[in-house]
Amino acid sequence: MATAATSTSALSSLEAMLFSLMRGSDEGGGGGGEENSPVDDDTLASPPPPPLPARPTPQGRHPSRYTVNRAAGSWTTSSPSPPPVASPSKDDASSSSDDTLLAELERKAVEVEAQLRQKEEENAALKRRIESYHFMWLKYEIKIKSLEEACQEQKAALQMVQDAAARADEMARDRRDSLESQMKMSEDPSARLRHGRDRVVAGARRSSVSRLSSEFRRQSQALDHGAAALVVAEPPRQWQPAAPSADSVDDLRKLKAQFRAWKKDYKARLRMAKAELDRDRRHRVGCWI
Repeated sequence: MATAATSTSALSSLEAMLFSLMRGSDEGGGGGGEENSPVDDDTLASPPPPPLPARPTPQGRHPSRYTVNRAAGSWTTSSPSPPPVASPSKDDASSSSDDTLLAELERKAVEVEAQLRQKEEENAALKRRIESYHFMWLKYEIKIKSLEEACQEQKAALQMVQDAAARADEMARDRRDSLESQMKMSEDPSARLRHGRDRVVAGARRSSVSRLSSEFRRQSQALDHGAAALVVAEPPRQWQPAAPSADSVDDLRKLKAQFRAWKKDYKARLRMAKAELDRDRRHRVGCWI
């Protein structure tokens, strides 16, 4: 409502001024009127019209700061109001806090990078150490397998020798039984005495062969237990391979030396037993002839 009243008063004042101007021009053109013609009281009493509002330009710019003061009849320049100035203390405080935070973050990033490099170096060293342990463990496993194969071969050879000795003993027993049967049928006392002496000698030799057989079985069991103690072990874990110890290597060497010494002694005693059996067989054959 106030805007409509203002616009109506502005239009009425404009019409009054336009009417006065037209009348003055008509009187001046006729030349017969008075120079100072009376002006209507309503025209003098009406206030000057307000300035028209500035319209924005098509480019969206703000209107010019140069406005026309119609009441004063001259051009005036309206200076724009200065923008608000921020307080310098707040800006300085915020910038200093940002710099401090940035420096702290950079320091933490450098520390994390240093720790990461250290962990990578430690992991590489552990990996190399695990590989060396794994290589040593493989070598030790190969040595143990070769020793086990050698023990199996020696056991097979000794078993063959034992079987041969058992067959020879069985043949001697068969011959002795046949001789005993023939001796019972014979009536010669000297032959009985000779056959009895041969029977005693054959029994002693048979006992020596049985002692060799029992010793072979006992030594074979000892070798089996020693090899099992060296070969059968707890399997190493995946993250910690077991390295061969010095004690196990020493035990292996002692077992090999013990096996070689026993093998040499057993072969010598076996040859002696076979020689005695051969002499006994030849003697019995000669007596029979």
